[in-house]
Amino acid sequence: MMAGAFAIVAVLWILLQTIGILGHPQAIHDERISLYFQPHGFGDSKINRPFLDSEEIEFSNLPAVSEHALNNSINYGITQSKRIARLEKNLVNAGIGLTDDTPTHSHYLYASPSEDALDLQLEADVVAKASMYLLQHFCQRFGRSNEACASFVSTFKLQGTSIGESCAAKQIVPCRANARYRSIDGSCNNLENPRWGSALTAYSRILFPSYADGIESPRRASQKPNSLPGARVISTSLTRSADQFDVSRTLAVMQWGQFIANDMAHTVVRKMVTTKEPISCCTSDGNFLAPRHIHPHCAYIPVPEKDPVYGQQQQRCMNYVRSLPVVKTDCTFGPIQQMNQVTHFLDGSTIYGADDARAEELRTFQGGKLHVDDHEGLSYLPKADHNTSVDVCDDPDNCYKAGDDRVNFEPSLAVMHTIWVREHNRIAEKLSKMNPTWSDEKLYQESRQIVIAEIQHITYEEWLSTILGKTYARVLGFVSNAENGRINYNQYEDPAVSNEAATAVLRFLYSLKRGELSITDDQRRNNGSLKLSEHFYKPRVIENEGTFDGLLRGLTSQTCGKMDMNFVADVTQSLFRTNKNGLGLDVISLDIQRGRDHGLPGYNHYRKYCGLPSATTFDDFLDQIPREIVKKLQGLYNHPHDVDLIVGGMVERPADDSILGPTFRCLLAEQFARTRWTDRYFYDSMAQPHPFTNEQLTQIRRTTLARVICDNGNHISRMQPNAFLRIQGGNEMASCTDFEAIPSVDLFAFAEKDKAYR
Repeated sequence: MMAGAFAIVAVLWILLQTIGILGHPQAIHDERISLYFQPHGFGDSKINRPFLDSEEIEFSNLPAVSEHALNNSINYGITQSKRIARLEKNLVNAGIGLTDDTPTHSHYLYASPSEDALDLQLEADVVAKASMYLLQHFCQRFGRSNEACASFVSTFKLQGTSIGESCAAKQIVPCRANARYRSIDGSCNNLENPRWGSALTAYSRILFPSYADGIESPRRASQKPNSLPGARVISTSLTRSADQFDVSRTLAVMQWGQFIANDMAHTVVRKMVTTKEPISCCTSDGNFLAPRHIHPHCAYIPVPEKDPVYGQQQQRCMNYVRSLPVVKTDCTFGPIQQMNQVTHFLDGSTIYGADDARAEELRTFQGGKLHVDDHEGLSYLPKADHNTSVDVCDDPDNCYKAGDDRVNFEPSLAVMHTIWVREHNRIAEKLSKMNPTWSDEKLYQESRQIVIAEIQHITYEEWLSTILGKTYARVLGFVSNAENGRINYNQYEDPAVSNEAATAVLRFLYSLKRGELSITDDQRRNNGSLKLSEHFYKPRVIENEGTFDGLLRGLTSQTCGKMDMNFVADVTQSLFRTNKNGLGLDVISLDIQRGRDHGLPGYNHYRKYCGLPSATTFDDFLDQIPREIVKKLQGLYNHPHDVDLIVGGMVERPADDSILGPTFRCLLAEQFARTRWTDRYFYDSMAQPHPFTNEQLTQIRRTTLARVICDNGNHISRMQPNAFLRIQGGNEMASCTDFEAIPSVDLFAFAEKDKAYR
């Protein structure tokens, strides 16, 4: 019966697309998404990761590569890495480094790698140099393209080399098949491939990467001249600081999106391997370094002399350090892959951490609770300390310790973290009263399991419906209910977050930000505001009287920005600003540069992947992009293939009732489909070793963000049922004690009914 239900949903999806109810008939690649509705046979129908070239890549007439040659390539890689080590010592001796209390240093803190992450960088660098050696000696000189050669090199295993032995050892993880709870670091979710989805592993790819040299050099233009327009030039040409609002959605859409994006992805930057010092690519006053002082891992962003903002301050260089790579879990040569420092699952790592050491730091080991600090009788996150694995702030007393150090980025994100730590402790306390014999460990794990389920349910039931559109989300099966039953688990697909989602698609959230964060009272009257650019890394302002609740009410009543290329100046010229009168960084420039650094192919290739026609001229973009924007793109880029994914995706017209255009909607939908169906511990998965009972699942499905805010604000008494939508007809304000309007999870369903271990 369930197989039939899934088949009906898949057929309905294709039918609705065909008749145009969901917008463009091919606004999303039907086959790729509908595969997730198949209850069996995933092994034969995995989502493809196609190459950019349409022609079949043939390797038969290329020379054989022996194990001896593979080892020679590794030795070459080691030699090249030693040269970088010598250069790094020279840079340190020359005093080239980051200056504290600067936007560049704050950005480094935001993307700083952990010690464990940094230890994996050297291996990945050696493999990259070795792959380049193989590409040049066994493929490129036979007239093949860089991309074809990169594909050829990717077929070789590291097995038999020194790094191959190390890589293979990392994949061996002891797992218990019937473990009741998910691990902290994401390992053992997939029993056949226990490292899949775990922290410190590579992002996946939707399309084969497009590096200039096939292996690691940032993407370049598809035709001569090979240079792409500067990232800052694109930013100033396309973005406007005008605040345009979404009339129906609240700022909570942005804040929740940032919260779960941080849960699923954390791209970190390289550091010097020898000294472990941060890398500086520009002078402290924003000018170019001497060529001998530029680290090979720099990809700084040139700023035009006549830049409307930075030009007035004579700043010509914006710091950009390339992202930290990691060897792939399949232990192969090939193009570099960037590391995700957190787990790839939607599993509350922002609250609990992504490694055992951090998880233990956050626990009280009493009653299953997490550490909090009391301030005037209210619980807040504990202060950061010098024992924290990453120095999140120059002065730890000004910052919080959480599962994710990015909590300190801005006050409203700290508020979101705080209500979930409170939610965990609230649940733990109630479970303790209902189950007095439970140990601290059981209370912690049961509370964590419920909290993760609540986060997953809010994301799919409320947030994705708001982002993708209700009909679209419902047809994809993201809206879960009793009629849908429980989902099937796909053990054959790698759960890793796609590089495209982490590096481009989820960055649309910055377009939704507002420069002023409203502080409102219980009647939703504005009682003041916080200027975003003045509170980067100053999160403890939320402890001021009235600010915590005021920000929560503001998030659920203030409208978010529209998803377009209009960004508030707080993120296009003041990002990570450290003093009131100074400048900060530009998030758009950084995001464009990061996409090139990661070798993301151009927007046009993703159009094709998502079912839209590939553009051969710029006018072909007019089907999804306004004419005035197309003219600007034509003035910036030499060819439609060159348009960056993040740029093309951001300027598309919204599809139907979605926030996003068809390409970003397609890529985001695919990401969250994989996130759900490849997670053995997803809250409504049939594959959980100890799944929720039907009674418990019914209660989890009553979760709303509105209820979590009601239960965990300081003194919030009223809220609209759907916190992501503005207060209007059908979503009027209700009392937090009105459990019909704002349902509550009855934790009695989790009480132990007998002495048996549930």
